[in-house]
Amino acid sequence: MTFGITNISSLQFSMFNRQNVQSTTLALQRAGQELATGRKADIFADLGSNAVSTIKLRAREADTQTYMKSNDVLGNKLETMLLSVDTARDSVNSVLERAVTNASRPHINAEALQRDAIVALDRLVAVMNTKYNGDHLFSGVNSEAAPLVQWSQTNATTGLSPKDAIASIFGGGPTDAASAASLAGQIDLAFASNDAGNPNRNFEATMYQGTPVLDGGGQPNDQLKAWVNVGHQVSYGVRANDDAFVEAYKGLSMLAVTDVSTMDEDAYATYMDSVITALGNAQDGMIAVSSQIGFTQQIVETAQTQLTDVSLIQRTQIGTYENVDPYEAATRVQSLEIQLQASYEVTSRLSGLSILNFLR
Repeated sequence: MTFGITNISSLQFSMFNRQNVQSTTLALQRAGQELATGRKADIFADLGSNAVSTIKLRAREADTQTYMKSNDVLGNKLETMLLSVDTARDSVNSVLERAVTNASRPHINAEALQRDAIVALDRLVAVMNTKYNGDHLFSGVNSEAAPLVQWSQTNATTGLSPKDAIASIFGGGPTDAASAASLAGQIDLAFASNDAGNPNRNFEATMYQGTPVLDGGGQPNDQLKAWVNVGHQVSYGVRANDDAFVEAYKGLSMLAVTDVSTMDEDAYATYMDSVITALGNAQDGMIAVSSQIGFTQQIVETAQTQLTDVSLIQRTQIGTYENVDPYEAATRVQSLEIQLQASYEVTSRLSGLSILNFLR
């Protein structure tokens, strides 16, 4: 009878045990990492073909987070714009109330209308020149330029201040109802930027420096737009050359250019009618602008809610693919620690064995 004996040298056993310790140590390190982070240490190796799904989900989640951050900024912009428009409307309203009180003839503090109009103009310009993150909110695409020029500030392009431009139209002032109506008509042309006789007096030449109403080809310039969600874009821009603010600047400048209380009575009534009409239009227009901003805020808030829900779903799905069960990971760490400890004990015992111990 023949017996086969397989011999394993102590060197071979030592090398095998060393490899076992090394692989167990690496597995323990990986399990410890997973236990600490809650995520698979090697996602692609663990998921195999399913790794494609998690890559797609992470790309979608990155896009979702980009939209959400952009909407946060847009929401803050809209809130700042709304506060600015409301402040401008309050300034106009305070002057309008006094103008209405003195509509047909100068009654109560009519001589203060000029001073109040200048103060309101300065405030109107200040709020329309509001900046957010370095951009002027009411300049349109040309956000690097402050949209409105202060009443007494010289425009570097035309060499005129708004005060100079309106004063050159006003001249010596109206002497009767007819001349007052004619004067108001000339001022209307300037604020419609249609003063062909002296284009430098136009609103978009001397008073306004943002994106014009029309482009070089005579087509309307677009307002600012933003993507709030996939396939959903909103127009949110409000410019200081929108009708409401042009009317406000016009009505206030008509009072700021002169002390209306010194006018001829007939001229006064006609002139003040134009002033009150402009300021009333401004009030109505600013209310409409505030409503539009509020509507856009609702759109952004709705989109943000949708994105938050989508993000939660995507992150949950990503977690299903990439996260580990903490209890399973803890059990695995404990098991590997025991296995490694046993390997160390075997190694220690082997290192103590010697032929000399048996030859004594």
